[in-house]
Amino acid sequence: MRAGRRRCAGHRLLLPPDAGGRRRDGRRAGLYLAGFAGTSNVEGARRYGIPATGTMAHSYVEAFPGEGEAFAAFAADFPDRTTLLVDTYDTIAGVEAAIRTARRAGLPSLAGIRLDSGDLGDLAVKARSILDEAGMTGTLIVASGGLDEHRIADLAAAGAPIDVYGVGTKMGVSADAPYLDSAYKLVAYADRPVMKLSTGKITAPCAKQVYRGADGDVVALRDEPAPDGMEPLLVPVMEAGRRVAGPDPLDAVRERCAAEIAALPDRITRLRAPESRPVRLSARLRRTRDRLYAELAAGHRAAGAGPLKER
Repeated sequence: MRAGRRRCAGHRLLLPPDAGGRRRDGRRAGLYLAGFAGTSNVEGARRYGIPATGTMAHSYVEAFPGEGEAFAAFAADFPDRTTLLVDTYDTIAGVEAAIRTARRAGLPSLAGIRLDSGDLGDLAVKARSILDEAGMTGTLIVASGGLDEHRIADLAAAGAPIDVYGVGTKMGVSADAPYLDSAYKLVAYADRPVMKLSTGKITAPCAKQVYRGADGDVVALRDEPAPDGMEPLLVPVMEAGRRVAGPDPLDAVRERCAAEIAALPDRITRLRAPESRPVRLSARLRRTRDRLYAELAAGHRAAGAGPLKER
């Protein structure tokens, strides 16, 4: 994700580089999180063909006698794309050391430097000034460290000269919604629609299809035709215990996700006070639900039980 500096025009990632594999639940989730334009996990890049991105770890710097030695070794290994992590000890001194490293290695510039702690906005301004004075106006500033969409938006709105944001923990492990409250419920049995009448947990019967349109989503009976201007979201993936087709390529999944998000109006995707996308039941599904509810309620009364509570 780019902060919008003029010299970076034309360079836009769908999402920031994925940098949070070590904090995710499960081995496969740690390799790559779908949707990111790149990954810092080398095995994930190799296995899935995702562009490998990233800089260096603090442990890499600490493994050398000094910061200068660490930078020199890294520049020797990656002379054409040297991005140095400058805040292991002192950020400003690290920026200056990175510039000295480039000059000693005969590099005209650095690909980038990374800030991972402290006041990222203030440090980015100071680092940008130092780099520009050294003639490294094309060196990118990468920021990371507990970032989420709100923090990134704040930094961008403040004009912080940050070119790339690396996102890890806040994307790989949900902080604002740590669990999804969902459940599988029986809706049909032996071609007979069934439903649950528990207070506050009434279900809608029958197999269903979900249709999406510009004005929201409609949950309908599976055999209902698509409403005008809407498309079905549910497609068969298993038949007779076998997959109908192989998985889509990750690039196709990412592009489809980006296109669907781009199609949503700003009032739904905005960070502050977004509106909810409406989801409603089709008229046929509502009639089926109400009819079955009446039948079950009548049987409940006939069995001598008390009246059901109102829905």
